[in-house]
Amino acid sequence: MTKIKMLKIKKWMAFIIGLLGILAILIAAVKFIFIDFFVDLWWFQGQGMTSYYLLRLLYPYLILIFFTILFFAIFYVNFRVASHIIGFEDKPDGYKEKKWLKYLNHALRDMYILLSFVMALIVAIPIFKNWEKSLLFLFGSRSGVLDPLFGKDISFYLFSLPIYHLLQKEVLIVVALMLAGVLFIYWYERAATPIEHRIRSHKAHWHTSILVISIFAVLCWGFMLERYDLLYETANLPIFKGPGFVEMTVILPFIWVTVLSLMLTGIFLVLKINRRVGWKMPIIFFLISVIAFLGKDVDTFRDTVRKYIVMPNQMVRDRHYIKASVESTLAAYGLDKVETRDFEMNSAVSFDADDPDTLRRLRNVPVWDKDVLGSVFEELQGIRTYYSFPTIDVDRYWVDGEYRQVYLGAREINNSKLPEVAQNWINTHLQYTHGQGVAMIPAAQAGDEPMTWFIKDIPPQSQFGLSSDQTNIYYGLEDKPYAIVPNSVGEIGSPAGESENIVNYNGKGGIPVNSLWRKFLLATYFKDRDIFFTTKTNKQSRILFRRNITERILHITPFFKLDQDPYIVHTPKGLFWIQDAYTTASNYPIASPYKAEGFNYIRNAVKIVVDAYNGNVSYYEADPRDPIINAYRKMYPGMFKPISEMPAFLKQHIRYPRDIFTIQMSIYATYHQTNPERFFRQEDNWMFSKIAIGQEFFPATPYYLTLDLLEPGKDEFFLFLPLSPFGRDNLRALMFAGNDLKNYGKIYAYRFPRNQQVYGPAQVHSLVNQDTVISEQFSLWDQQGSELVFGKMIIEPTGGAPLYIQPIYLQEEGPLKIPQIKRLIMSLGDAVVMAPSLEEAAIKLEHELRRKFDRFEKKVPMSPPIQIQTIPADDIKKEEEETKPDH
Repeated sequence: MTKIKMLKIKKWMAFIIGLLGILAILIAAVKFIFIDFFVDLWWFQGQGMTSYYLLRLLYPYLILIFFTILFFAIFYVNFRVASHIIGFEDKPDGYKEKKWLKYLNHALRDMYILLSFVMALIVAIPIFKNWEKSLLFLFGSRSGVLDPLFGKDISFYLFSLPIYHLLQKEVLIVVALMLAGVLFIYWYERAATPIEHRIRSHKAHWHTSILVISIFAVLCWGFMLERYDLLYETANLPIFKGPGFVEMTVILPFIWVTVLSLMLTGIFLVLKINRRVGWKMPIIFFLISVIAFLGKDVDTFRDTVRKYIVMPNQMVRDRHYIKASVESTLAAYGLDKVETRDFEMNSAVSFDADDPDTLRRLRNVPVWDKDVLGSVFEELQGIRTYYSFPTIDVDRYWVDGEYRQVYLGAREINNSKLPEVAQNWINTHLQYTHGQGVAMIPAAQAGDEPMTWFIKDIPPQSQFGLSSDQTNIYYGLEDKPYAIVPNSVGEIGSPAGESENIVNYNGKGGIPVNSLWRKFLLATYFKDRDIFFTTKTNKQSRILFRRNITERILHITPFFKLDQDPYIVHTPKGLFWIQDAYTTASNYPIASPYKAEGFNYIRNAVKIVVDAYNGNVSYYEADPRDPIINAYRKMYPGMFKPISEMPAFLKQHIRYPRDIFTIQMSIYATYHQTNPERFFRQEDNWMFSKIAIGQEFFPATPYYLTLDLLEPGKDEFFLFLPLSPFGRDNLRALMFAGNDLKNYGKIYAYRFPRNQQVYGPAQVHSLVNQDTVISEQFSLWDQQGSELVFGKMIIEPTGGAPLYIQPIYLQEEGPLKIPQIKRLIMSLGDAVVMAPSLEEAAIKLEHELRRKFDRFEKKVPMSPPIQIQTIPADDIKKEEEETKPDH
């Protein structure tokens, strides 16, 4: 009995050990293979993007399978053809194949499948690594824009050319390997056949000939592609990007000669293989191809042509190519349709402070600097320790029936601000889970007055009718840890007297945590055992993660370049983030790249909306003319919606992003010179105007203004940037872009006269410092223990000259800094005034301009112009001869 028990125990031990082993293998498989897949699958299901997620997973392998099968078929067919030619070639009577040779031949033929597969896989792997480019090639369509030199559609360069280069190399390797394999098969058959039984195989020769001519055809294809590579030439920099006289009239003919001579070499080589001609013709054409190849690639030759033929007459030789470079660069950055307007400067600058249009404009002047405003929001509207305002956004809203420019910030949860003792697992992941609404102020404020708040406090309150159904912020710009909500502990809500309201999440974001299996997987995924062991979850609990909207978007669509300034939108239906996304490329033909970024093509192709409560991400196609986003739309059906489907309450808040405008203006500062001669001389180069920040000057950054520039009396939201002549401080142009739907994305240029002095921001700053009244007031404030802060200058094109407005802030020198608007400086022409409000400053400016004009009239009295009679030169000479004295 003891032995029987021992045997049973051993069996049970073996069973348990086996079960534990299987469980360990299962856990390892789940952890290292399936866990990421399952968690991501659930996460994308919550977004309604299951098909998109599966396509992203499958596309690379579909590309690999497709090209592996294609190359396998090519290899296998050629090997089988060679095998059949050997096996079924008529043998002389009486010839008996040796038994060992027969078995070896069969073994080799059985190896063809494996060999073809291995070779196909090796060749297909580089294409697999470039699977996204391959998909763009397959789904890309014509853009309707042609390059100015070869007349090819731009989509050819963006999608086809990179893949053609890759395929050319791969096909060349394929054909070369095929030729080597086939030659080995034919050599082996010939070596294994006795000399007396060897015969000449015509089929084998023709098979080899086809492969040889294929190699030469692929080589010629590669050289043909080199023609288009000329459009990326950099030898003519820094003057212009792209090919010039040398490339198009010297190098291009050499490429054609190389192609033709190589093809003739291949043809005559095939004829030689089949004993139709001798070696003379293949050698001659091969030598011609070598000479042409060296001619196009040897730097000494092209440098000699450039030095002695091009440089002495470069403007004449390269004029056409400079023009092509300018046109392509403007088109690549969306600047080919900039509307230019000449700003009419008035010699007698006028300004009417009582004009209703002037008063309406002043009501929307953004006197706060968003960088300064951040600390104001933190101190006055943070309210609780654990709330913060990651950024302050500028937008426009209808407030009491008026179109008002505003500043607003999202009050987000910031767990790192909790006291260290309170940063435990329950507080971090179950209770302190979300932010509370937004704070909003009008852009225009007066100095020495209480700040006006359109929305303030917790829960958010508004005396201006700006209410919202849902103000809790679970997704935003802060790096938030995962949250499990709702839960049996409850979440910290808005204050209620001395206590806090306890709320429960009622949204659809995140992944349900409603089973031990899910809790186990998620605990493993987050490497946090508390997820599995906590008893505070319930059947409705969901785990919210990837709550930073940038991380969230990049996890879904890593192929987009994101704008650095996503912004919050307050609507009656809730809070939403709008993130601008760009499609970029580095292979737009003849276009100059943007600094060190590497790309030379960019479009604001997508508007991405993220629900701040549920975390749902929606993509809207903002530029249907962009070929890249059109390819992605076909690649992922249903993922990208037309902008017309965006809800109206969000559509009225889309804006032209600052990042792309900055990029465009840095290009336009040089490439606005569309005349090739002027561009060559660089006589009207521009740069970003310099503005004073503290004691130093920095390049201006774009800013938003609400003005009626395009239609009198109709305010619109615009993005502005001042430009100055290169190396000078006067104002040369004021660039602005439309933001409202009718004029969205349209770029305009107000150009100031080149022959007149127009004060730039740095010069106006100097005028301010030279004003004795203003300087005395600054000195007085500095002596009272306060710190004087200059805000950024705002420029408005009005009154016959640019109107400058600059806020002056005061803040305590101590650790608690709450900047306060103290005064507003206003300047027009050379008149500078300072007052507590914009309206008062406008009145003072009008009086100052009138005073300067009256003083000028008294100093230089106005008199009628002297009439000068114009006398022809011949009449003057005749009159002089008549008045000469007689001798």
